[in-house]
Amino acid sequence: SVPLPHLVSPVPFERVVRAGFSQKAKAPGAKRLAARHQALLWVFFDTGITVSEACAFRVADLDPQTGQLRVRGKGGKERQMALGSTCLSHLRAYLRQMDQTTRSGLASRHAGGDPLFGSQGKQPLTKNGVTMVFARFRKRVGISETPITPQILRHSFALRYLQAGGNPQGLQELLGYEGMAPVRQYLRWSDQVFHNEMQKGTEEGC
Repeated sequence: SVPLPHLVSPVPFERVVRAGFSQKAKAPGAKRLAARHQALLWVFFDTGITVSEACAFRVADLDPQTGQLRVRGKGGKERQMALGSTCLSHLRAYLRQMDQTTRSGLASRHAGGDPLFGSQGKQPLTKNGVTMVFARFRKRVGISETPITPQILRHSFALRYLQAGGNPQGLQELLGYEGMAPVRQYLRWSDQVFHNEMQKGTEEGC
């Protein structure tokens, strides 16, 4: 059997995110920050993107009406990803929290070049910034036994996609891979998950 990576399924993920942000933010700017963090976590969960792709997002990359998100991968290759309803509602809530200048710019698309997950000073999020968001989130919910990192969310996304009947080529396109080698690894993991579940079912049926 192949050792499996840590995986996070939708229900536990939704539960821990809700738990991590259940306290009402009191400090000015804290509400916006909480909205940003939740939206960011959900985008990672829903798309399996890499950290550098998340840092490259601009306001204009998101269509809040259709839920389409433009992702810039390696070598400037672009791909469109469809967001789920929960993820999209968190992104819409976050956009409402953005300051008025960005939002009025959003309406006219003039500020479309602003970072989607920017700081208050409109600086794009850095890789270190993403690491901090995840570390702070794990500390808030006290989850050391089920670690949640961008890499784990990427693995979880890939296996969910394959288990829902998605094809290997589709996964390659969605995750922006050049070759099929990483996809073959996911296929091996997917077979292992299926095998484990079958075994579990047989044992329970005894």
